[in-house]
Amino acid sequence: MLTLGIYKKEQYQRLGKERRFAGPRAAYNLLRLDENPTAEDIRAFEDIYFTMRTSNGTFRTTFRDRFRDVDAAAMRWIADLVADGRTDAPIRIQDRAVSSGLTSAEWAQSLYDRFPNVEFEASDLLTELRELAGNGESWMLEPNGTLLQYIRPPFVVSMHHPESWRNPLLRWVAARAKKRFSAIRVSDYEMRRISCIHPEAQALVRIRPGFRFEVRSIFDRTPGACDVLRTMNILNRSYFSAEQLADAIDAIFDSLRPGGIWIVGRTMEDNFRNHATFFRRGESGWEVLERIGDGSEIEELALQGQVPA
Repeated sequence: MLTLGIYKKEQYQRLGKERRFAGPRAAYNLLRLDENPTAEDIRAFEDIYFTMRTSNGTFRTTFRDRFRDVDAAAMRWIADLVADGRTDAPIRIQDRAVSSGLTSAEWAQSLYDRFPNVEFEASDLLTELRELAGNGESWMLEPNGTLLQYIRPPFVVSMHHPESWRNPLLRWVAARAKKRFSAIRVSDYEMRRISCIHPEAQALVRIRPGFRFEVRSIFDRTPGACDVLRTMNILNRSYFSAEQLADAIDAIFDSLRPGGIWIVGRTMEDNFRNHATFFRRGESGWEVLERIGDGSEIEELALQGQVPA
């Protein structure tokens, strides 16, 4: 059935269980929440975010308990890092490319129950969207100005990734919108910020001084800044070249202290099973500590310096 767009919260709620598959037909400004969202508001945020697509082509797919087995294994290795079993020891953790930060908040909360002095940095390159709104229409943009979506009820159309050729009406609306955007006066519109951080992660920032959210790339180097660094569902061969992956691995090596732990892997889309490798940083290389599932697809690159043919 042709759906021109979902631009009201009530429309989205009426979709029931099917709404998670609404994809780009759901307006991204529906991600805007009040400071005290209801459980239904949070579920809607999660469902819209599940299929949100950014300009670099990646989807923001995430969901609750996604890394339960990874978190459990991490707990064992973090406990091994702590001298003399002290639960009050400071532990510095970076979790990069975390999407909405829901999985970061889940992991951090489980750690705080055992290690109250954890310093936890969750990071991503995209932590908010911008909405340019006025004259009965809205433009959804990334902070760098890249257009993602155009909303003019009843239409919600993708602006960066082409609409399907099977839907010529929406392709026509998108083409007209792009032409119109180049001619609008920004002063006639209101610029609004919409957080991409999950409400539970935002709440944890407020109540836990040791938990923070940063804008950071997986290629950033923070020399010796952390004891544990996690990069799940980002360092994939489908996203990056061998040279880019090698650069990211070098940045992670520099960011960990000697003896620190790097957790890397991906969640398979067909069955949502995790495949991850736990590495220990040595003076000049990596040591494999544990594998979940088949391990990381870039494990051999980290150990040998090249992606296998």
